Amino acid sequence: MTAWRLAILACLVIADAARAAEIVTVTIVGGGKITAPLLRENDAGVALDLGFDVLQIPAKRLLDVQRGAGDTDDSATAEAGDDRGIFRTGRLEARDVPELVKRFGEAVVMVRNPGGLGTGFITSREGHVVTNYHVVEKNTRLQVTLFRKTGQGFEKNELFKVKIVALQPLRDLALLQLDPEETKGKLPEPVVVNDRDDLRVGDMVFAIGNPLGMERSVTQGIVSSTTRTIDQMRLIQTDAAINPGNSGGPIFNARGEVVGVACAGAAVFDGLAFGIPACDLIDFLVHRDSYLYDESQPQNGVTYLPPPYRPNAPLEKAGAVAR
Repeated sequence: MTAWRLAILACLVIADAARAAEIVTVTIVGGGKITAPLLRENDAGVALDLGFDVLQIPAKRLLDVQRGAGDTDDSATAEAGDDRGIFRTGRLEARDVPELVKRFGEAVVMVRNPGGLGTGFITSREGHVVTNYHVVEKNTRLQVTLFRKTGQGFEKNELFKVKIVALQPLRDLALLQLDPEETKGKLPEPVVVNDRDDLRVGDMVFAIGNPLGMERSVTQGIVSSTTRTIDQMRLIQTDAAINPGNSGGPIFNARGEVVGVACAGAAVFDGLAFGIPACDLIDFLVHRDSYLYDESQPQNGVTYLPPPYRPNAPLEKAGAVAR
């Protein structure tokens, strides 16, 4: 068989393989989508057949691989989730950051106490708000500011009847609730919390908050570590800017799901910030009855009794043997 016939045969084999390949829709970091036959998928990434070329996408740039050509319609977006009363979980469609900010930005609020301010975010249509414990610590009078989009810009809505529901000092989390008479049922769409614990090092994240009182500030970065341990607390490390006033605000992934609660940032170094993982937030919300706020003990949250006193017996010196 001549060389040109072999070349034609090879092209036909490749074309048949492409026709038989599974059609997928790949979502990349930033929200872009590509629908094409899948040639290869492994830990390194995917390879797609564009007809005139082969596109290789590394795993660190991938957000999702959907099977079936019909999954690209926004009306078929996989946003199935679980409404758990005071919060909801789900898997959202990856989108550009400006679009995600437009959708969930109004759910981010400012939390004020007589001595300072922080950030919080609405988790339910009943007005539940999550923030850091240190934002409300030693304070019983709180003020929450909503930012509502209008034709002329953003309108502030100051709320003064803020109820403290639960406190968890050890995880630096607090649950508040807005008064329905003040909100008059006009609350923005609550955030969606990620319950899959699938955050990876290198994933894009962004935060919305009020650093130094600069309202509705958005910062973007990547996940630097998912297993950073500080004072026996497992934290997410990110290079997204987190400053005083961001505390208690949400850290979103590229789908707009809350993957962390901003809690700390380095005062000296840039690009060194931390957040409480969403799994710890969910645990706090599910078991909030264990941390209910009590007006008679304003900072109760969680209390550990001291262990019973037991004098140290000189067992070794006495030659005693423990049994």
